[in-house]
Amino acid sequence: MMLVPNQLWRTAAMALCALSIAGEAAAQICIQVDLRFAGVAPSPVTVQSMQNEAAKIWKHYGVQIQWPSRPGDVHCPLVRGSFDVLVEYQPSSARRTSAPPVLGRTHLVPERIDCVGIYVDYDETLSLIESVGQYQLIILAGHPDIGPIDIGRALGRVHAHEIGHVVLGASRHQPFGLMRRSFAPAELVTLQRWAYTLSKKEVERLGLRERELREYEATASQAR
Repeated sequence: MMLVPNQLWRTAAMALCALSIAGEAAAQICIQVDLRFAGVAPSPVTVQSMQNEAAKIWKHYGVQIQWPSRPGDVHCPLVRGSFDVLVEYQPSSARRTSAPPVLGRTHLVPERIDCVGIYVDYDETLSLIESVGQYQLIILAGHPDIGPIDIGRALGRVHAHEIGHVVLGASRHQPFGLMRRSFAPAELVTLQRWAYTLSKKEVERLGLRERELREYEATASQAR
């Protein structure tokens, strides 16, 4: 799918509004993510691109992602949640091609975010972005062929979406933004992040979730 100019302007306007809201009401949450791959050996460039994309999407909202696999990074003084993320490659023949693509999944936790599992489908994500034509890819990403950075960017956006379900405590999807139900191929490859923002209500929910996590930790500490 290729966005027409009017759609791009509307998406950009909504994103600017969302980023303005984020600056006023950013939470302060640090989460730790253990990332592993199965069935595929990604290049270090792809892994770094995935990590950077997820981190940049959430940084606007005061959520810092800490990666144990990157010891050189500055670590948070206090971690309020942790995730175990599996990015898996499954041969296309093993899936039902008639079903709509599911790029990732996770489950909600009512209280503490402790080693919550996230699954990201490498093959489905790759198949989706490979459907973008060369001409459109040049416009969106500046080059005609899908490369390791593009793959990582797409995986990072799927990963950021699944983190959102848990951090926001939201099982339902939104009509637009990071938490919409599905991502179009062009939205996964574009360099722009206009389509990966939170609404005002979601930002407010994130602040509430931060307080809930803080209170839960305080209660758990007193019970020890």
